[in-house]
Amino acid sequence: YYMPDAEQRGVWRAQTGGSIIALNMLQAKFYSETSVSCVEQLTFPAHLKLVEFAEGATVTIDGDTLLLRIDGALDPTPYTPIETLPAACGPATDATPRDVFDAMWTAMNEHYAFFDLHSVDWDARRTLAPAPDAEMNDVALYNLLSQALIGLDDGHVQLGSPMGYFSPFQAPVWFTQAPYFERDNYLIRADLTRTAYETVGAPLTPVELTGIEYALLPDGVGYISIRHMGFDTPFGARSEPAMAQAFVEVADAMAQANSIIIDLRYNPGGSDSVSFGVASHFTDQPVDVFTKTTRDGDTQTAPFTATLHPFDTTPLTQPVIVLTSKLTGSSAEILAMALREMPQVTVMGEATSGGLSDILGFKLPNGWGLGLSHQTYRTMDGALYEAVGIEPDIPFSIDAEPLMNGEDPLLRAAFERARGR
Repeated sequence: YYMPDAEQRGVWRAQTGGSIIALNMLQAKFYSETSVSCVEQLTFPAHLKLVEFAEGATVTIDGDTLLLRIDGALDPTPYTPIETLPAACGPATDATPRDVFDAMWTAMNEHYAFFDLHSVDWDARRTLAPAPDAEMNDVALYNLLSQALIGLDDGHVQLGSPMGYFSPFQAPVWFTQAPYFERDNYLIRADLTRTAYETVGAPLTPVELTGIEYALLPDGVGYISIRHMGFDTPFGARSEPAMAQAFVEVADAMAQANSIIIDLRYNPGGSDSVSFGVASHFTDQPVDVFTKTTRDGDTQTAPFTATLHPFDTTPLTQPVIVLTSKLTGSSAEILAMALREMPQVTVMGEATSGGLSDILGFKLPNGWGLGLSHQTYRTMDGALYEAVGIEPDIPFSIDAEPLMNGEDPLLRAAFERARGR
């Protein structure tokens, strides 16, 4: 049995706001906080040694700062001590529609980083608020909150409720044309992936615990499909070294390749640390990939620089073509960003989705979930890809019709290029 150290006990608020951690001898509680709300989000027993493993989270103290490290994120979230838990903090309740709207509007207003990029006047959205005594059923409230978010073309803006899930992210036109769009989102990606695999024309080998499958074709072209940036991390393992180790199997197979295609077109993301685990096999020296800052009121925090370290001294240095589309999102974009720093890599396809920030999650007073982008990622030369996406070196537009007919012109073109034709 392990209790939090005396110095860890107490109440801590994130330096940039948004969350509070309360630690006592028996449990840890995590709260979502705005200036108008404070809702209990998570509670777990305070066997912090167990928490480190089970939640993929570790808590350490550095002077008068508590650092929360979540597996998957590249940098910790700093917290500072506060005297007591604010009186408003408590479990989710039957809140009024106005309370729920105000909490959503305020969380976005205090933390969302990209209203200007999306040309959304957030102050004006406040006029959508229901009257303080208005009664609405859950469906009407869900529709109202969704309406308030329209125009933010950002897959990390998310509303979760028993009615379903909403994001104002706009998928590419080729992805929303029938018959695709009548089917479930996940199936659609599966259809597109199947078309790609048929185009490869060779059986692919899956890598356990990952979204990776690969094949080395007889003509010396290697194909690596990465469907998501997740890793089914074994109990107590950290995802970056675990992914780097899992990728050894792929790297060994690809060592004989003349050229390599990495397909990220339908990859919605996962965790940045998994992306770095993959990218570590393509460099033999440390590479500064990007900086990130977090919105802090009207300013930004000091930048954190994400540095990629090589896995070993024998990286894959053959020519690499990375395939991207508007569906390439989040940490899949981070992988594309890391790989494009390598001299052997060419990016081909469409610009990526432009959603790079980690997600700041809130619990609303009625128990629903809100996710938003609060961080700004920039390349080392200062370029911002949020909202616009990472531009390919070789643009190649994707059209619905051939895909619907089981054709994959972009992948065919990539193979032609990889074969030096």
